Amino acid sequence: MLSIVDDLAGFGPLRMCAHAPSADDPDDLTGLRVLLVTDVLARVAELRGRTVLIGWTCPPAASADAAGIRPADAHGTPDEIAEALGGPPAVHLTSRTYEGAGGLSLHIGEAAAGGGTGQDAGRDALALRLFLLGHPHHEPVDVTAEAVDAAGVRLANWRKAVAAWADEPSKAMPAGFVDRARAALENGLDTPAVLRLLGDLEAVVDVPGGAKFETFAHLDRVLGLEVVRDVGRSHSADVYR
Repeated sequence: MLSIVDDLAGFGPLRMCAHAPSADDPDDLTGLRVLLVTDVLARVAELRGRTVLIGWTCPPAASADAAGIRPADAHGTPDEIAEALGGPPAVHLTSRTYEGAGGLSLHIGEAAAGGGTGQDAGRDALALRLFLLGHPHHEPVDVTAEAVDAAGVRLANWRKAVAAWADEPSKAMPAGFVDRARAALENGLDTPAVLRLLGDLEAVVDVPGGAKFETFAHLDRVLGLEVVRDVGRSHSADVYR
């Protein structure tokens, strides 16, 4: 299991290489998933104060941009990426066995797409991101339109709740909760556990809305779901707190 605390601690930039097949293949979302996990790992490292440089072995992908994945700093072969980033990557992320020398290798499970999983005018572009983050990154996953749509509903509800909590006085994040979430990210990149924790926090009645807002906003720096998107917009009176 990957431990960022033990294996990625250090100084200077952290260089990462995503060995991704085409990320724009609508019938195979494995490449997109490799880029997504790379993005989340980079966000976790940056939350700890590391500068991160990322290379992709695939070209720029429109689907990656739609899924909130930041652009790569370099593209090309692993050697070309190492030269462009100023040194060899310390972490390699791939859905296949990595046969190169040096650095850590993180395996990403394949993501098989079912019919109708592509983006359309009525689907939130980040719903697929939420769906994939809800599954362990090292396990294969089947992606269906129904599952992505359900993730979209969950995301929309969270945004409404966050917008409502933002109207309440700001409160400190519950320390024990945040500690558990960060431990899950740093000792296994366990995004499903973080999503479960957020779901639990949402339902707790004795935590002020202002504390829930701060916690959701803080952890979204890693999750990248834009949960604060609706803050400041008008919302209906039936939004729960």
